[in-house]
Amino acid sequence: MKRMITGALVVLWFCPWAYAAPASMSVHVAVGKVSEVVFPEKVAKVIKGGAADSVLVEVLDNSVYVLPKTNTPADIFVTGVSGKSYPLDLVIAAQHDIRVEVSGQNLRRISREINLNAMDLMKEILRGVEPAGATVLKNSKSMALNGGQIKMTVEVIYDFPHIAAYIFKAQNLSDNSVIVPVQQISFLNLLAVTSDQDMLKPKGEEGDNTKVYIVAGK
Repeated sequence: MKRMITGALVVLWFCPWAYAAPASMSVHVAVGKVSEVVFPEKVAKVIKGGAADSVLVEVLDNSVYVLPKTNTPADIFVTGVSGKSYPLDLVIAAQHDIRVEVSGQNLRRISREINLNAMDLMKEILRGVEPAGATVLKNSKSMALNGGQIKMTVEVIYDFPHIAAYIFKAQNLSDNSVIVPVQQISFLNLLAVTSDQDMLKPKGEEGDNTKVYIVAGK
């Protein structure tokens, strides 16, 4: 009996696949900055592999948002609804990953240069500054929000080879006050969106329109 047990242990020792764990993936993070990790399936569970208060974690469908609170954030272990595991090493870096996508056991990093430019570009258009080097385009295209209650019309586009900024005028067409649903705006390769006002007054009243700012990749 003793020999049989020993033999079983030897077999397991020389079969590393019996205990093989998924390879961990490194995500570049920064203290106080949010990084989004997008998985190919809905997230079921997240476990922290260190000090719980070293990193804040939020889950939304198939995305995990991490915000390190210290220079030594805990690594996290994500499990999808299929039971598949995704170990993530959170690595402090000078430039953090704003968004990464998990494909199998690999990460696809959304260009940090483009995302950083997006933040800078958004700051400039919010200040009313024409971004240097941009091609200025005029366009009268429009789209509807809130079931047609809000009409958004393009006022100007600041165009670059890999990115563009759009300034829209959002007009309330209804007789009631409505919220500007910026989080529901669907835009190809959307990187950032905001508005001057969160609420629009009824049509015809002062405050029935506002500007919406969108930055998108190409």
